[in-house]
Amino acid sequence: MQLKLSYFDPRNNLRIGIYTGLIFGIGAGFPGMIRGGTIGLILAFITAYIVQNRLNRKIEQDVTEDDILSHAFVLGILIAIFGAILFSAFKPAPLIALFACTVVALRSGSKMKNVVRDRNREKENERTRLLQLEKEASDSVDVNVEVRQPLRTDTENPVKITVNNPSVLPLRNVSIKAECTRLVRCDEPEVTIETIEPESSRYTAIFVHPRISDRLELGKIHVGYLVNNNYYRKMPIDIGTYEAVQGPSVASGTISEADAHLQVVRESEFYQGFVRLKMAVNNDSSLVVNDVALEFDFDEHLFRIDRFEPEYTVKNNRLMLGNIEGNTSRSVMVYFDPLLCSRSSDIKCRIFYKDAKGKLRNTEMKTKRIEVTCPIMQTASDINTGMLRELLSALPFSDSKVYQVRSELDTKTLMNICREMLQRHDIRHVRTLRTRDGKNYETWYHGKTKVNDHDIVLKINISEDTGSIELFGATQTAESLVGMLAEFGRELSAEMEAGSRGKSDLKQIVNVTIKDSIIQRSNLLNSCDISGNCSGDVVIEDSVIQRTEFKANFCPSCGTKLADGANFCSECGTKIN
Repeated sequence: MQLKLSYFDPRNNLRIGIYTGLIFGIGAGFPGMIRGGTIGLILAFITAYIVQNRLNRKIEQDVTEDDILSHAFVLGILIAIFGAILFSAFKPAPLIALFACTVVALRSGSKMKNVVRDRNREKENERTRLLQLEKEASDSVDVNVEVRQPLRTDTENPVKITVNNPSVLPLRNVSIKAECTRLVRCDEPEVTIETIEPESSRYTAIFVHPRISDRLELGKIHVGYLVNNNYYRKMPIDIGTYEAVQGPSVASGTISEADAHLQVVRESEFYQGFVRLKMAVNNDSSLVVNDVALEFDFDEHLFRIDRFEPEYTVKNNRLMLGNIEGNTSRSVMVYFDPLLCSRSSDIKCRIFYKDAKGKLRNTEMKTKRIEVTCPIMQTASDINTGMLRELLSALPFSDSKVYQVRSELDTKTLMNICREMLQRHDIRHVRTLRTRDGKNYETWYHGKTKVNDHDIVLKINISEDTGSIELFGATQTAESLVGMLAEFGRELSAEMEAGSRGKSDLKQIVNVTIKDSIIQRSNLLNSCDISGNCSGDVVIEDSVIQRTEFKANFCPSCGTKLADGANFCSECGTKIN
């Protein structure tokens, strides 16, 4: 019998229980040995299982090696007491339980102790490695100080401080403090840089005022920062000795660069039923501006902000652009979703920021005036497929809104819902096409604007293959196009959400690549000739042009929108037929 046992062989724990039971049961003869061995086997198995599972949970916490052993010993004693009570009918059972349970528990504890020791050793090695990496990162930080010469006694003199971080770790909460001599005044000696990313640099400035005209020693710069939440500090940096003279500066930059304002350039366009405002915030000075935030001012009854690109953080209804380095800019695109049509609506924006001295400043974007037209339809005649093709090539403005649809309805039912929505307007149905398998439907409509008799083309394409609905429009003006797409898009979403025939969920697709891919696959009209004959997999759903059943929604005299069932216009009193 080999008594050299391995800590990592669970069978050894069972052997300990068997051998213990055999030894203490020998006094009761051969049957007593068998019974004792069985009891020892059972208690050893239970002890090993419970102790190892409990200790596995224990080592997930921050425990010491001694805690592991003491916890294992206590568990062994408790299991031994339980075993002695359970097998109390057998006289040697208490001794078997005490010996087998405590030995197996301590062996399991010793194994876990080694695991904890190895884990702590790895943690200590990793901590040492990180500290060494942090020290190397801190040692590599370089601070450069530039002073414009000569100094002037009657104005602020910027001291430009550049902090270079060539390491692979970011620097955070970089604190820069100037310790000026008694002959130099510094009103705001402390500045902070929030973050300096790896392999990059940031700069800021402090401003000094010489008290006399002479050659003056300016003082020292103290720089401290956090690396992985550990604080490090550079040795004090001597600013140097410079000549201070009396009188105004003759340099071109007589105005302090810290007082320079941001320049805002903006332009708008109509895109996918949105008004897309493109903005560039330019910092023309050589000094950084901090905490740049945009606050938009517009009529919330007419517009809502759908999204920003790129996705900056929004805090307290302000778009946070962060810091803008000197001679650089930040750009953002803001997507405004028109809620109502308006001949003229202003979009304003205030820009808040802190200059290099930490003073809070603001400027304003030049007001952008937006016109969104929702065309009133009045269509007197039908057109055929050939005329529809000519209009599509002639109308100068076209765009699409594409939606991802999740619905329990089939494609044909979804198309019928869309057609019912379109036919509430005075527009004429041209063609409805589908593929032979019924997975793709496409319906085309034509309309005329009442005010200026402009042509309008609308298409809705529903594809089961891509799980999408495309709303396409073509008009003669960009203002009417975005208004039309916004109006019909809202009506389509409301119709689907109402769920009178079944639940449907729409989500607009804004990813350009996905949207273009869906649009390229969605035009069934390309399979039909100018006579309306279709080939291949495309068939005509309805061969006869159907006139739209139209109930007046707008006054024919003044264009005011009418209430449902109204017999007279509330604005001009015209009788509605």
